[in-house]
Amino acid sequence: MSAPIILPQWGMGMNDGEVIKWLKAVGDPVAKGDQLVEIESSKVNAEVEATGDGTLGRIDVEEGRVVDVGTVLGYLLESGDSESDLPAAAQAAAPIATVQPVVAVRPAAATPKGGKQIVTPRARRLAKQMGVDLAGIAGTGPSGRVTEDDVEAASSAPTAGSAAPAPLPVSVVPVKEVVKLSGLRGTIARRMTESAVIPSVTLSTTADVTDAVALQRELVGEWREHKIRPQYQDLVIAAVARALKDMPIANSHLIGDEVRILDEVNVGIAMAIPEGLLVPVIKNADQKSLLEIALEVRDLAKKAKSNSLSIDEMTNSTFSITNLSSYSINTFDPLLNPPEIGILGVGTVGEQPAVVDGEVAIRSIANLNLAFDHRAWDGAPAAEFVRSIAKLLSDPSWMRA
Repeated sequence: MSAPIILPQWGMGMNDGEVIKWLKAVGDPVAKGDQLVEIESSKVNAEVEATGDGTLGRIDVEEGRVVDVGTVLGYLLESGDSESDLPAAAQAAAPIATVQPVVAVRPAAATPKGGKQIVTPRARRLAKQMGVDLAGIAGTGPSGRVTEDDVEAASSAPTAGSAAPAPLPVSVVPVKEVVKLSGLRGTIARRMTESAVIPSVTLSTTADVTDAVALQRELVGEWREHKIRPQYQDLVIAAVARALKDMPIANSHLIGDEVRILDEVNVGIAMAIPEGLLVPVIKNADQKSLLEIALEVRDLAKKAKSNSLSIDEMTNSTFSITNLSSYSINTFDPLLNPPEIGILGVGTVGEQPAVVDGEVAIRSIANLNLAFDHRAWDGAPAAEFVRSIAKLLSDPSWMRA
């Protein structure tokens, strides 16, 4: 019998993946555990492995295509089988019904002539962005689904009685290089588009981190044997992890119409690499010491630079941090990493005059920016959350415990 090769779901926030490269050709022998196809999703590369022995019988999703979780990418033929044992090609592009993405949108589909219209979530979002009426679109996807291609075709088609649009003027500026939005860059573009439609609000505040900066200096000698230098970001991660533990609503995912308060505190750390942005994850950060957090951050950063992060190290974050303090940025609006409902943007730390016990003194003042999903929680609890982070950084004595 033939066995389908299915795009699996790596992490709660994964909805789709791009086929980067097939590692086997049709007719190649395959052993259980062999890597069949390289997939990029949620800003990480991984391989789909064979679930049994046999031969690669057919490839249904070519390189460069983005497909939903659960989609059949191709088929394996078991020993003694032939091409006649493969299902009809028309069935190949349809997702397996029993494998559904965790993040699901419940579409209120239009009902055109002939029955209920089925619209993919990505097509519905695109139609909303482009102002396309879904009611008049005939789907060309599996089982008549309306796909992104259908929406784009409807958008470009001239309406009745309208003249064909005039062609756009061709730029006369010489092009030095063309960078295609594919691979990691394409994944980032799709994720940022998803994030941009979320009704988010950013709250900005400052924190007196004079004592935290002093602790950072003290730890230089203590950590010398571990061959690392303490960084301000290490302290921020520890403070965020504790704040998430104290305020569980911030440690949540928004899935459909449910806010799921999560049992683990897994902090994602945005890291810039030449190709774009990766967000490796510190699992159970609330249970780790400051030194353990620092060591793990260094290890993840090294792997990010060498493109050797594993799927487990890139998935299931519950809250994220993005740090622009080294770029002299004070305040900014960080984009959410859905399905998370919050992200902390870390700004600069600078010396400023401040009144302490009735006297003016020079203090180290930090800038903190919390972006939150207003569908999941409101301004008052979000303000309390970012204020709690500021308090934890202002008095960091607990970090030595």
